[in-house]
Amino acid sequence: MKVNTSYCLVKTLYRQGILSMGILLRAALIRLRFYTSSMTLEGVHHLVFDRMLKGFSLGTLEHHLDTLVNKLLPGELYLPAYQELAMAQARGDYTALLSSSPDFLVRKFANYFGIDASEGTVYGVDKEQCLCKIARLMVGTQKKGCLLALQKRLGIPKEQVVVYSDSHDDVPLLMEAGEAVAVNPDRRLAKIAKQHHWRVI
Repeated sequence: MKVNTSYCLVKTLYRQGILSMGILLRAALIRLRFYTSSMTLEGVHHLVFDRMLKGFSLGTLEHHLDTLVNKLLPGELYLPAYQELAMAQARGDYTALLSSSPDFLVRKFANYFGIDASEGTVYGVDKEQCLCKIARLMVGTQKKGCLLALQKRLGIPKEQVVVYSDSHDDVPLLMEAGEAVAVNPDRRLAKIAKQHHWRVI
């Protein structure tokens, strides 16, 4: 995608009257801090959860996913990456989407694109099905663990693994690939990709 889908979900919820203008502005400020400071992705997730998502109804979030997907697709596709996914699927490759976005959002996009498996950040819910904690945060090191477990389960050697990412947070994951590809990379990943002679699309 050309856009941050988690942030787009916040904007969709605002447009649907679910979130206030104050929460939308708070999300925008957190996003700005992440891109202009040394804030980690893990830090962003905890800040967003504590200030915006804790106590929110999981059902309400899931209810608005179709609206989000219909608004973003196909217009916000990053075509170079989508074309590589389509070629991999045409070859019969096993595909997986590992993302730090909420798992319900990751599953929605994985289903849309016909991706074989997906993993995302998991939120715990209370007895009213409202978000109460971050049960599992899916960042670079956790993605690496998922990849290694997937390789072991499917019997896929490292040489046959291609990993795509746009974020420097995923360097641990990219280092486990037979081929690492930087997709419209952030500044730090672009520098790392150049050092390692990784392909950039």
